[in-house]
Amino acid sequence: MIREDITGVRIFYQIDKFLREHANHYTQEEKEFILKNCAWGKKSPLVPDILRQIYDELDMLDPDKNIYEGFVNLLEENFDIDRNIVEIGGGKIPSLAKKIALRQTKGTITVYDDKLITTESPFPNLSLEKRRLKSNEILKDADLIMGFMPCEGTQIAIELAKKNQLDFMIAFCEGSCQNELPAFIEDDWESGMIYEARKAVRDGYLGELKKVKMQKKYQNPYPIIYNKR
Repeated sequence: MIREDITGVRIFYQIDKFLREHANHYTQEEKEFILKNCAWGKKSPLVPDILRQIYDELDMLDPDKNIYEGFVNLLEENFDIDRNIVEIGGGKIPSLAKKIALRQTKGTITVYDDKLITTESPFPNLSLEKRRLKSNEILKDADLIMGFMPCEGTQIAIELAKKNQLDFMIAFCEGSCQNELPAFIEDDWESGMIYEARKAVRDGYLGELKKVKMQKKYQNPYPIIYNKR
């Protein structure tokens, strides 16, 4: 949710300036969508990631209603973040990873996404990799894998957690980006992913699967899953 002291005029001006400075990183269609909907966050804390990340980058979000902060708090409640973390599908701007990097006293966080607008990191413990992770990769130095609405990266994260025996936390999206799903989960992507996660936790000896939501405070109706050893 955008801070109450920020006016609609200021929102448009700052976002327009940001897009001009990063003109090569957004398509014309993306820029038109962002400017047309730039005040979305005045009404709801749940906005598309392409816009939410810009809000966060420009320090427009109310810290108490910033869903990235909420996810990091949930992560810290369940895991030690002072270790090596991998984020799958961090988006154009690694908003979530930056917050984790600032809270870490040791360990690292590495973001993988082919949409990253830069690979230059502002922090020594944060690495940005402009590519997609594959489900068969060996993440030898990782301890935990996470994803915040990583869309098609959800199933890859689950498979990587199992293969590498990693702790994990994944926030689901609505699943509308999925266009090549197996027939048995096409009609219910969320249930299908939870089914896959339960299998991964069982077969990878990762403890038990937990599911929570961040709906009351952040109006996010989609579940967050993680393992508990």
